[in-house]
Amino acid sequence: MEKYNEYKDSGVQWLGEIPSHWKMKRLASMFVGEVEINKKYRIKRAFKFNYGDLVPKNEVGDLEEYKNVYTKYSLIKKGDIIINGLNLNYDFVSQRVACTPDEGIITSAYVVCRPRKKVNYNFYTYLFKGMDSMKLFHGMGSGIRLTLSFKELKRQLLPVPPEEEQDAIVFYLDIKCSSIEVLLANKKKEITFLQEMKLRVITDAVTRGLNPNVKFKPTNIPWLPEIPEYWKIKRAKNMFKKEQRPILYDDEIVTCFRDGEVTLRKNRRTSGFTEATDYSHYQHICKGDLVIHQMDAFAGSSGVSDSDGMGTPVLSVCTPKIEGIDNYYYAHVLRIMGKNGFILSLYRGIRERSSDFRFDTFIKQWLPVPPIEEQHAIVSYITERVAKIDSLIEKLNKEIECIKEYKQRLISDVVTGQIKVS
Repeated sequence: MEKYNEYKDSGVQWLGEIPSHWKMKRLASMFVGEVEINKKYRIKRAFKFNYGDLVPKNEVGDLEEYKNVYTKYSLIKKGDIIINGLNLNYDFVSQRVACTPDEGIITSAYVVCRPRKKVNYNFYTYLFKGMDSMKLFHGMGSGIRLTLSFKELKRQLLPVPPEEEQDAIVFYLDIKCSSIEVLLANKKKEITFLQEMKLRVITDAVTRGLNPNVKFKPTNIPWLPEIPEYWKIKRAKNMFKKEQRPILYDDEIVTCFRDGEVTLRKNRRTSGFTEATDYSHYQHICKGDLVIHQMDAFAGSSGVSDSDGMGTPVLSVCTPKIEGIDNYYYAHVLRIMGKNGFILSLYRGIRERSSDFRFDTFIKQWLPVPPIEEQHAIVSYITERVAKIDSLIEKLNKEIECIKEYKQRLISDVVTGQIKVS
């Protein structure tokens, strides 16, 4: 890509050299950080961050119910640049910058940078996004939770290209980023299709077996209208018992995730969890136990533990009461019951989008009972098919990450003058 003819030292470490004809200015000379608070409740349209964009909040109920909160929000205008400067030390995905699409309000906890006259807010939105991708805001925050304020931000020196170059840069990046977003959207559609395919594979195998020529019989089970005619149905209370074992001194924490994996927490990640201070109510979990997350079962949090350890009381730890039970098969059954909305439907009148699928609720449910050999075969079939689908999904996710990194690098290089646009 084309470079500028001459460069000079910007005097800013993260920026390095910039085109020799560009200027440097303090952020405070181009942006205002003091904005009006919505005291009179004049504006009721509230915005929130959504992966690097500002989108309207969809509040449930009468907006007057939010008056006490919204009268403390900041009034924002089209072109204001919003930076989420909260909890910089807990940043898993760096997408803290967005440009206000229209008049509205936003929590005063965010930093509002209002452009002064003749400031191209589109150019500086891209610049701030580039700074965000380089994690530059992290070093500016203060306090235990590393919170960014306009006071820290306003001292920053920023590059100032000539106005016509700013316009050209924005035009170039708009086109490039738009095409990149189309590419990303297509990749995400492919992932959605594969995830739906995976769910169909599991559902068909778990509920209909592997023989396509088998005859079926009705069950009167809401989530399972029919099963192969030689299968049985039984209540879970006749199949499973709840374990309540004391923890061992060397037990590590086992977590039940929404993708169905039940494993030691350290095997997935160590941050982002609420740490318990008292483990006296925790329970020992053995490798091979069927584990159901009472609050998250509706979202798929059921599986077989791959490790010994200890788990929170919110987990129902189950073992078979009778022979002929493959825990891996019934983990798939429970995940299907969650994914198809059945578990959530049991509690829809109490709390929307949540449930409390306790063991005493689980044991009331009717479950399919294929012959044990067929349970094993179904589990093997699902494992093989899902592994292939997951491999494709992983490949697409890696491609998405590469595309996102390219986009971030492109924005950073263009707005800092490392690449000349024509």
